[in-house]
Amino acid sequence: METKYIESLKKIGLTKPEAKAYLTLIELKESQTGSLCKKSGISSSNIYPILEALIKKGFVSYRLQNNIKVYMPSNPEIINDIFKEKQKDLIEEGKDIKNLIESLKGKQRDKESFSKYRYFEGMSGIRAMWIGLTEELKTFPKEEEILVYTGVKKAYEGMLGLFEGFHKIRVKKGIKYRIIYPLEESEVAKRRKKQIAEVRFAKLDNEAEWGVMGKYFFIQYITRKVPRGFLIEDEIFAFTFKQVFNQIWKTAKS
Repeated sequence: METKYIESLKKIGLTKPEAKAYLTLIELKESQTGSLCKKSGISSSNIYPILEALIKKGFVSYRLQNNIKVYMPSNPEIINDIFKEKQKDLIEEGKDIKNLIESLKGKQRDKESFSKYRYFEGMSGIRAMWIGLTEELKTFPKEEEILVYTGVKKAYEGMLGLFEGFHKIRVKKGIKYRIIYPLEESEVAKRRKKQIAEVRFAKLDNEAEWGVMGKYFFIQYITRKVPRGFLIEDEIFAFTFKQVFNQIWKTAKS
């Protein structure tokens, strides 16, 4: 494990043990705590608080396999996102951060993860989920469309800044987008209409938003103390919720 990677991760807020755990997960692709401890040299008594800290910071997610947690590293682009928040103090380290991201992305591409769903926690986790979806957008077929069912205004207004980066790439690629908003016409709905999007309105009381993007189904909420999200790669889930969306779309107001 290269010392320079650990030092770079420490500069953006990770402790040395957290950096070691994250880098080890990058190498392992996914792991239970036993293998992670053995590979990283971190004791079993310390690994759980380290992983919890990484989940809150958006660097790690997990899934349950036979009631056992299997941990996975987030896309290394999360590093760049956090770096931007600290950019005023870290301008001189910009080149090192960029090289770190590209090196870790190369390692992650070596082998595809077998994971079919991921759980994200906290705003950093939700941000990491959307960074992953934005990456998927770069290879998303132009002939397919993205479907999104929002919720009450507070369910999405805190994410608009992050969504703009997603829509910038989507519009550039000419990918169609259908979205259902609450009944009241809003500025964001007007903006989406100008971004290759069809917009309709329905009476929405829900706080969780969900959507379908190709073979992915995602659901999230940011309205409570601990925001949470799931990203599920499963064609059956995606197809089912696409049908649900289309049924609601028929009765929604244009």
